[in-house]
Formats: sequence, C-alpha cells, structure tokens
Amino acid sequence: MLFAIIGISSACSCINLENTEAKLENAQYVFTGEVINVEVSGQQYNEMQEITVKIINTFKPSQFPEPVNMKIYATKDTGANCGYNFQNGKEYLIYAYLEENKFTTNSCMGNSLLIKSQEEIKELNKLTNSTNNNPPVVEPIKSNIFTKFFNWIRNLFS
Repeated sequence: MLFAIIGISSACSCINLENTEAKLENAQYVFTGEVINVEVSGQQYNEMQEITVKIINTFKPSQFPEPVNMKIYATKDTGANCGYNFQNGKEYLIYAYLEENKFTTNSCMGNSLLIKSQEEIKELNKLTNSTNNNPPVVEPIKSNIFTKFFNWIRNLFS
C-alpha cells in the first residue's frame, strides 16, 4: 500500500499548455532541430539526457545563441517525472528554457516530433512573423489497410 501511495504521489503532473501561443510565451527558446546525439548519464529513474541538436529553424528569440548545434538537457522520462525522451536521428519542435546556464526542457513544455507539428509550425510562423526555413515535410501517403498496418508496426517498435 505504501509503495502505491509513493508511486501516485511521485507521478509527473504539470499543466499542459493548451495552445501554441501559451507554449511560445512560456518558453525562452523555441526551435526545430534534428537530434544528432543522445548521451544518458545518472542512475535509473533519474537519468539525464544530454542531447546535441542540429538547429533547423528558430522562432524565439530572434537572435538565437547557437546557430548550428546546441546541447539540450532533459531528464529521461520514466513516467514518474516530467522528463522527455529524445531519439537520435529524429526531428523535433523544441520548447526550452535556460537553467543554470544550460538549455533545458521537459514534457510539460510541449515538445513534439516535427512530422506531427506542421500546424503548430504554421501558428509559430504567424505569431513570430517568421519565415519558416524548415524543409517541407512530405505528406504521408493516403491511408489504406497496408499503410495503417505498417504504421502500427513502426509505432510498436519505436
């Protein structure tokens, strides 16, 4: 019983920001980038990820600190914390802040895979009067039974 109470009390709880404007206002840095390296350190249930991101496009601030590659720090998500799991080779829309001179993010900030963020990118372009330098995302093939099956398999193992 005690373990159940501890598990419940230590679960991540954050106020997920409802819209793009709120996420933009909450973050100090907003950008898209490809994860080119992930290093994990620390102990189980408290692992820290050091992610190297190749910047694709920036939204906030207008004068971005590192134009090519930057390090982002995030606790690895275990379900009991508000971490975020990044994967090498994937592209993301990232909302971050500066903490102890390190770019930091977590699941509460609103990070997402770039392929799933195209509507949000359009909103960010409007909100920041930005011209999006992101490469165009290839629209997925119309769904049929085969593409649904293969997408299910891909999601199962990713």
